[in-house]
Amino acid sequence: MIVYLPEIYPDELVYSWFCRYYVHSGCLTHKTALQEILYNRCNNPSKEFLGHLNPQMSAALQQYYPIENLVLYNTMFPQYARFISLDQKKEALYHIEHDFCDAHHLFSILPRDDEDKFMKYCPICVNEDRQQYGEMYWHRIHQIRNMQICTKHNCRLVNSAVIAKSEQTFTLCPAESFVIQQKPTIETDPLKIAFAKYMTDVFNAPMDLERDIPISAVLYHGMRNTKYMKSTGKTRYTKQLAEDMKAYYTRLNLSSIASMYQIQRVLLGDRFDFSVICQIAFYLTVNINDLTNPTLTAVQIEQEQEQNTHYMKDRTPIDWAVYDAETAPILEQVAKSIYNGSASETGRPERVSEKMIYRELELPKHRLEVMPKCRAIMERYNETYEENWARRIVWAYNKLKSKNEPFYWSDIRRLTGVKKKNIEAIIPYIRKHAKEETADAIIVLVK
Repeated sequence: MIVYLPEIYPDELVYSWFCRYYVHSGCLTHKTALQEILYNRCNNPSKEFLGHLNPQMSAALQQYYPIENLVLYNTMFPQYARFISLDQKKEALYHIEHDFCDAHHLFSILPRDDEDKFMKYCPICVNEDRQQYGEMYWHRIHQIRNMQICTKHNCRLVNSAVIAKSEQTFTLCPAESFVIQQKPTIETDPLKIAFAKYMTDVFNAPMDLERDIPISAVLYHGMRNTKYMKSTGKTRYTKQLAEDMKAYYTRLNLSSIASMYQIQRVLLGDRFDFSVICQIAFYLTVNINDLTNPTLTAVQIEQEQEQNTHYMKDRTPIDWAVYDAETAPILEQVAKSIYNGSASETGRPERVSEKMIYRELELPKHRLEVMPKCRAIMERYNETYEENWARRIVWAYNKLKSKNEPFYWSDIRRLTGVKKKNIEAIIPYIRKHAKEETADAIIVLVK
């Protein structure tokens, strides 16, 4: 029974709120706190979203705050759903609010760059939080990808030791316990400050859940009267735009600069990456209100959509060698995270299928056929269903074994989804992916 929840602070991640619940509730272990929050002990907390909450916690939350508001104002939902279609946006909001499903199934969440691997904080916010609330907390605005500055203080953000993505281990990491006080470093570059402020304002802008105006149409009209579009509106110079943007943002030392392919995909309405769109819009000086609350008419939207066929035929041809080289390291990260389970909220290793890769990278079908570097990566991760089931079983066994509590085949079955009728075909792979002693113990258990 949840009898107490601490107040949630402005711009606080729900994950941070649960971390403080762990501290304030008096729970002696992470496991105890997570059992009070999550649907079952095998669910991991989500750092960016809600996680799979149990009915008691869900009911307790509803008494304090509408869950929809928590999703919109206390999770990273605006970073991933801001520019997707209205139907996708509503569906994602519904599932996160009611089903607590894995957000990776709702929109694209790409692997993190090195600069965004850890939870970030502002040293000045640390002092202000402690003075005002008696403790600090994880601010969601600091966790935006490519965000380098706290725009409230123009202070450079600092990486903590807390991994930003949801991990396979059951840990709640309250900011107060994991932040090391550091001397603030004030950013003086006005352009860096302006770009950080732009991303902040776009992220915080109200989410339009009534109108469906494609971001491709917004950017199409943002490019008019620039050197990157002919006066007729029928030709865009995407290659020149990409080159100029790369030079522009290289000076800002961004951790991830939009590539030509990413820019093309956004302009054609095939991709909705928050950072890429902000980079394009900021460079083109698109007004924030025009970006987040556009007032395009149906005629203007249709005007952009009529040009899509033309752009598909006449846009700058993709250099497939460059595209393959750019995509390969991203695919490697995605495939690895799927294979080892870090892409899943539960931590369960999955089979790396082409369908999953196309979905996660938002690649058009059959593109991998002309990308040898990417194909080579796919071949390295290729495995049969039986081998993947074996890896799942080994993972589940080790996961349950680490709890030092009795467990049975039914527990492994629940975690893996593997049916017992397939065990004979799976056993050889269990021996391949587990040490001899562990493999013997698993086989005794599952037979």
